[in-house]
Amino acid sequence: MVKRVDMLCDADKEMMLDFSRLCVARLGNYLPLKLFISVFRHFLDANVLKEIDKDRLIIEHAAAAFEGGKDRGAADVDGLFEMTKKVDHEFIERFSNDFFSIQVRYADFAEIRKKRILAFIGMVFDLLGNWHDGLPFAEVVKRTSSEERYTQTLREILHLYNLETKILSNSITFHGPAAKLKDLFAEKLFVTMESTAGEIAVEYARRAFADGACSYGGFCIPRPAG
Repeated sequence: MVKRVDMLCDADKEMMLDFSRLCVARLGNYLPLKLFISVFRHFLDANVLKEIDKDRLIIEHAAAAFEGGKDRGAADVDGLFEMTKKVDHEFIERFSNDFFSIQVRYADFAEIRKKRILAFIGMVFDLLGNWHDGLPFAEVVKRTSSEERYTQTLREILHLYNLETKILSNSITFHGPAAKLKDLFAEKLFVTMESTAGEIAVEYARRAFADGACSYGGFCIPRPAG
């Protein structure tokens, strides 16, 4: 089970990093933000690493519940939500600096995060239910879902992350000249993340279902063109 959990976490990490890198690259091509992209990149890079840590918590919890014979409906979503707050607090302490500060208002996005937690738990239960010894991850995906449904699952996970990031951006105070572009950054960020999420979900699902897909089910793909 440990190996399977690591594979799921590695797959998630690769997708999230790839998604974030592509979003930052596209934001950097937007002229009004170009001068301050290094400040915004610092926030986005830290934010996605935080999300990956939270995703690991969820995956590990879901896998432990599955292995223990528990029903997915018995998952402690509220408990997991509280655990993710600890990751947030570490993120805030580590990355609040002269460029930006954060005051998180959990009530603004609690239901969105809990919905994402449930989506992850459902995906993990579905995959582990079809994961037999010796099967590569791509084959597990094919036995679990159609390509269309898998695309929708990835899209939903990314979409909920985008929504939370959009709301979180309202809790950020940028210091210095970049402060003048905060609203423009938040607006452009969400539009960019949503369009990129759709592309990433389609491409990763397509690769997972392609002949000769790699062991992580297509997560080792080249990034779509910026």
